[in-house]
Amino acid sequence: MPSEHETFTTRMAKAMNDRDYQAYEALLTEDYVGEYPQSGEVIHGPKNARAIIEQYPGTLPKDTVDLTSARLAATEARWLRTPTFTVVRAEGSGNVGVSAMQSRYPDGSTWWVINFYELRGGRLARSTTFFAPMFEAPEWRKPYVEQRESAAER
Repeated sequence: MPSEHETFTTRMAKAMNDRDYQAYEALLTEDYVGEYPQSGEVIHGPKNARAIIEQYPGTLPKDTVDLTSARLAATEARWLRTPTFTVVRAEGSGNVGVSAMQSRYPDGSTWWVINFYELRGGRLARSTTFFAPMFEAPEWRKPYVEQRESAAER
C-alpha cells in the first residue's frame, strides 16, 4: 500500500503533467504557505501558488515527470529518471518530507530544487523550496575530491 507521501507526490505530479491547475490548487490547503528563502518570497494561499505555476515565463516544460516509471516512498529513498526532473529523491515520515531533484528549466539550464514540506489531510500545507543552479567545480579543489559527471557533461 502506498504511503501518504507517495500518494500525494503521484497526485501532484499528475496535476503538473496534465497542466490541471484546478487539481494542483486542490492539493494545497486553504492556509497553504510556501517559502522561497533565497529570494525572500512567501506565498500565501493556493490561489497565489496556482497563479505562479500558471504564469511561469515560457510555461512549464512539456516533457515533465513520467508517472509510469516514477517510484517515490516515504520511508525509503527512491531515485527516478525523467525528462524534466533528471533525478528525484523523496523521503518522509509522518506528515513531513523532503524531496531533492534536478530540474531542467525551459531555457535548458539544470538546477537543483530542494523542497521541505508538510502535509495535512493529504494536502500540502507548508513548503520551503530552495533553488540552486548547477556549476562547474573549481580547479583548485581537484586534489581533494572525486570528480563525477559535471553539469556541462549531462
